[in-house]
Formats: sequence, structure tokens, C-alpha cells
Amino acid sequence: MPTRSLRPSGCGRWIVEHFRSHRRRTPWDFCWRITLEGLAVAVALAIPLKVLGVAEREVPDVSGSALLVFGTIVAPLVETLVFQALPIAAARELGARFEWQVIASAAAFFAAHLFEGVGTGVCAGLVGGFYLAFTYAHWRERNRWTAFWVTALTHALSNGATILAAIAFSQT
Repeated sequence: MPTRSLRPSGCGRWIVEHFRSHRRRTPWDFCWRITLEGLAVAVALAIPLKVLGVAEREVPDVSGSALLVFGTIVAPLVETLVFQALPIAAARELGARFEWQVIASAAAFFAAHLFEGVGTGVCAGLVGGFYLAFTYAHWRERNRWTAFWVTALTHALSNGATILAAIAFSQT
């Protein structure tokens, strides 16, 4: 029986090469590019989900400025620690390869965000979780501090853009 190669081909190979090219970037170049790319992918998924009428949890009744402060300062710092640093540290301790470190972190982030609704779970949890996990796992190979600040800043920029768009397009 012939064995199948686990190496990706076609579109899979393009995706692997695409993310490999990100790994050659400087921290700031990586940060802004991965933020924009992650937002673009999330929006590309959010539009059809919205058209299909995927229900979301009600947004808490808080001021836009409070939401902006929480979403760009508190959440990125806490979530980077809880959903990227801890799962990736555990996976590294168990000897997991890079891909499994990303999966461990992204799965935790996805599960937590799924409670906010399917659309948020998919767009913020799955897509955002993957990009943040990839960011932390990549920079953790250099050191913890770089991994933490690049991931938290990426998260803050993404949340900030999302919150500002929500405020700008709000019906209230």
C-alpha cells in the first residue's frame, strides 16, 4: 500500500509558504501585517455569516470609550497571558511542535469566544485565535517578552479597529 505524504500541495503549500514568509519579518513589520491580514480574513467570513443571519449575543450597554479601553488594553493583556502564553508554554513543556502549540492556543481562544455567539466564535475566536497563536508561538522562539508584546499589540490593534468600526456603523 503506498504511503501518503503529509506535506501540503497546491493551496496548502501556498498557505504554508505564506505564513513562512511572515516568520522572516521584523517584529513591527510582522505585527501590522498580521493584524491587517487577520482582520481581512475575519471580515471576509463575517459578511456571509451576517447575511445568513447567524445570531450574536447582545453587546453590553457600555460607553464606546469604556469598550475601547477594555478592548485595546485590558483584554489584549489578559487574553495574551491566558490564551496564548499559558497554552503555548504547556505545549512547549510537553515537547509539542510549532503546529501543535498554535492549535492548543487557538482552540482555547476559540472555545472562550464561542460563548459570545457563533459569528464571534468563528471570526474572533477561530480566525483571531489562529493569528494570535501563530504570532505568539513564532515570537516565543525568540523570547517571552517579544512574543508577549507583539501578540498583545496585534490583539489591541485588531480589537481597536473592530470596536471603532462598530461605533462608526452603530445605529444608536
